Amino acid sequence: MQKLTITNLGPIKDCTIVVKDFMVFTGPQASGKSTIAKSIFFFNNLKNILFAMYQKQLANKPLFEIGTLEDYFTKEVQRAFLQSFGVSIDTNAYGTVTYEYDNSSTVVINIEPAADELSVVVAFDDYLKSKLTALSELLKSNDRKDVEKIRDFIYKELFASDLDVVYIPAGRSLLTMLSSQINYIYAVMDDQQKYAIDYCTQTYLEEVLRIKEFFNMSPDKLARKVTNEVDYEINQADVDAAIELMNTILHGEYRNVNGVEKLYFSDDHSVRMNYASSGQQEAVWITNILFYHMLGRRNTLFVIEEPESHLFPETQKAVVELISLVKNGSNKAIITTHSPYVLGSVNNLLYANHISEGTNDAEIEAVVPRCLWLNFEKLGAYFLLDGKVKDIASPEYNDIDHDVIDGVSGVLNETYEKLMDIARED
Repeated sequence: MQKLTITNLGPIKDCTIVVKDFMVFTGPQASGKSTIAKSIFFFNNLKNILFAMYQKQLANKPLFEIGTLEDYFTKEVQRAFLQSFGVSIDTNAYGTVTYEYDNSSTVVINIEPAADELSVVVAFDDYLKSKLTALSELLKSNDRKDVEKIRDFIYKELFASDLDVVYIPAGRSLLTMLSSQINYIYAVMDDQQKYAIDYCTQTYLEEVLRIKEFFNMSPDKLARKVTNEVDYEINQADVDAAIELMNTILHGEYRNVNGVEKLYFSDDHSVRMNYASSGQQEAVWITNILFYHMLGRRNTLFVIEEPESHLFPETQKAVVELISLVKNGSNKAIITTHSPYVLGSVNNLLYANHISEGTNDAEIEAVVPRCLWLNFEKLGAYFLLDGKVKDIASPEYNDIDHDVIDGVSGVLNETYEKLMDIARED
């Protein structure tokens, strides 16, 4: 069990959250949804930070010659935390963030006053300290160049998780529209300039740049190609369902052929991505990243901000279904949202699973395919307001509290009824 505890970070005053396989965070703007989502991503990404340190230093002998591995890792964690949350003296962010991993090991980050600035203090528990020491010794041995062995030690021994982790931020359309230019811009930036980018956005850019060349043919051809080349099993029925949902969302197929990114409506009809609709630009890298990892060997934790952005309600439903489909393939997903349509779509998938007990499954599957169903026991759902976090998962009905979904409609209806009353009086 993973658990996040936050005291006074950004808008969040105090919260403790058990991290589940499928999580939904909703609430007004600036209520702290992204703070929690980023925190879960950040701590799950520490293993990647440590592994990247190892890869970067692999050519050196011995590794980390000055100071200890723990010292180097601590500095990298501090830098990434500051880059993620922008903590400065102006934010008055004196607080603590604690993360507990599946093996009960913990990392604590304290934001403390120090002269005219804030100090980020990273503390690993005794288990992690001992494992960092063991890793340091391993890196001095003949196994130091055994990349898979080192990776397994970092992922499984230290952090008890072999999941990849991907953050998909809001505001994707601009990054999609400037995709070809970003290749050049990012290539010429030095490390200091890259550090000026929000850390989660930076990892997203790097993920897009890393995998975009993969999409050089249609999704069905890509799936067949990967299936023929790999030595692990791919669920073809789920892949077919994903391709159908991707077409519903994008009304076309993304391809990157010879560096030219287009949305294809047929083999002879396409549009460059920078001229596609804002909704297509927002959604394309959600669909691409989900599909890419669906075809991969390793399972993934997806953290997705505002998947509904610029999309018609029916398309929002399809995005939720695609996320659920991929999540059900032994992956995990966390979404932040302002949309009652997203919450309602999640509830449909929860309800389909809930009524399957004692009901004709074939009838349910005719309405909602089984591969999309969501298990309430693996759901975490929260409403954020005024620095507080409210659990809105309803065990009575095995869904997300309908009062949250209907709240906006109630406000709109109340306004309309007041106007109707005025009209009647006149």
